[in-house]
Amino acid sequence: MEEIPIVVLNYNGLELLKKYLRSVLETRYPYKEVVVVDNGSNDGSKEYVKSLGVRLISLDKNYGPAYARNVALKTFKNKFIAFLDNDVWTPPDWLDPLVETITSDDKIAAVQSLYTDWPYGEQPRLIPWFSTASALVRREEILKVGGFDEHYFFYWEDTELSWRLYRAGYKILMVPKSKVHHEAHGTFKKLPSPFTSYLTLRNQMLLLLTYYDLSQLLTIFPILYIIRFVQSFKGPNRLAQIKALLSLFKEAKYVATKRKYIKEISNQGNVFLQMLGDQVFGYEEFTSVRRAIIKRYLKTKIFKE
Repeated sequence: MEEIPIVVLNYNGLELLKKYLRSVLETRYPYKEVVVVDNGSNDGSKEYVKSLGVRLISLDKNYGPAYARNVALKTFKNKFIAFLDNDVWTPPDWLDPLVETITSDDKIAAVQSLYTDWPYGEQPRLIPWFSTASALVRREEILKVGGFDEHYFFYWEDTELSWRLYRAGYKILMVPKSKVHHEAHGTFKKLPSPFTSYLTLRNQMLLLLTYYDLSQLLTIFPILYIIRFVQSFKGPNRLAQIKALLSLFKEAKYVATKRKYIKEISNQGNVFLQMLGDQVFGYEEFTSVRRAIIKRYLKTKIFKE
């Protein structure tokens, strides 16, 4: 059996660690090491981790989850690394189905635990991206495509990595038999709300600018941009969202460099976009704004009738 580091990311999450870290320590997989990578917490988190005898990698400030995960990828030399958020409760057997699935095919680069509603049964299934809230990855394969993009800092960074992996010829699967409980956005709440709104929208649009082909950039993206701009006036943190959209004009160099890199590592097209739009991922608009609007309109009409 492979020895696997279980890396828990933390930022000022003392209360979350007290609720969930002990469950991670009770993981039955025999060849494991639980490690907490701390992003500059000042709430007593580091002292609590040390009191449990858990290995701590302490960063001097909050560099963001993408950076912290890259630290783990470079620190350990194991074939596989498991990632968990600090707001995830794990049953004792959560890791075994992930190991069984990822070792079944060398082209599987990442597998994810289930923590949401899932209508597709218990067999592993291809998904467009994995969430690092609870996942197992092939370390060398992740590093081979460049690791997590630290430009994203937080939010959509695991999606961006997933799409890069697909372009390099790898696969990503959901493993429903690995069920965990995720207190959604437990750490997310610790960050300033305008900042998270800014990153959420900026990174989503950066993702599309990077992975859309030329025809999609000329047709779908402008429509989505206008829709997001209109939506930004209706939601919370309006100024932050408007700034996010305007900031894209300064990202031309980054996008051009990233698109060139993706072209260099690619051996297939944007197959992940074909998986969007179902009831789990719900981003049909990324593929067809027209279909998404019709689908939403019809649902609304049927509900009213």
